[in-house]
Amino acid sequence: MTRFLFLGILTLFWNINSKAQDDFGSLSIKVYESDNEKRLFQQHDDEHFFLLQSLHPNLEEGIKNWNKLVKRLDKKASKKRGEVRFLSDIFYISHQSLLNQYETHANFSNTLAEGIYDCVTGTGLYALLLDRYGIPYYIVETDAHVYLKGNFNGVDFVMESTFPLNGLVIGAKEVADFDQQFFQGPPSVEGFKVPSVLGGMFPSVKHTQVLNRIDVKELAGLQYYNDAILKFNQKAYQEAYAQLVKAAYLYPSPRINHLKEKMETLLEILVFEDLP
Repeated sequence: MTRFLFLGILTLFWNINSKAQDDFGSLSIKVYESDNEKRLFQQHDDEHFFLLQSLHPNLEEGIKNWNKLVKRLDKKASKKRGEVRFLSDIFYISHQSLLNQYETHANFSNTLAEGIYDCVTGTGLYALLLDRYGIPYYIVETDAHVYLKGNFNGVDFVMESTFPLNGLVIGAKEVADFDQQFFQGPPSVEGFKVPSVLGGMFPSVKHTQVLNRIDVKELAGLQYYNDAILKFNQKAYQEAYAQLVKAAYLYPSPRINHLKEKMETLLEILVFEDLP
């Protein structure tokens, strides 16, 4: 798979429905939508600020708005570093400055450039800021939502990006109560269907039995997964598959791989990942 990604084009084979079982045609799918995306995806694997912007990049405006935000927060950090109330500065100043309008199917480039966000991109913003200020955290992935949990000088906290007023939860009991809201009621048992996008606004997300700890690179994979679902719903199936290839490269989770395999079936694709 890595070899395909660096070439930039997937060379696939699809079955021509005929009497001959070995009658195949070839199909090439462009992996990257632009040279900027290719560069950001390939060259910034460990630089999460740029990796998150590889989907529909708008670097100039995004970097300008990011620099304005961190300039404000750096001043707060110089005075309050080590104080729990600095978490409030991070959470609320970010909402005032960048997290302005909630929409499903947001991408991180639009979050930085235009203030449009969902739970994936909002969580990504907070993760980058906590990295900048050395605050330990991890990202929680559920069926249809992500949020951030951490511990600051012995104090547990949650940053729920889709709650501008009450999304900062501080204290062990309060954090436990927040988590519990995702685990009430029995899990649903369903056959395969077109999956829902991650990015739901809390507390409208349904109860879940899935709870994964992920990092920012894997969150970038979920961003591509969301975009694949958007393209699928638009009936752009080849483009959806290309997004799933990138999603699976960043985060080969069961959810992503399952949808990728279903797309291969839909497109009647046989993928030879060891091709030269």
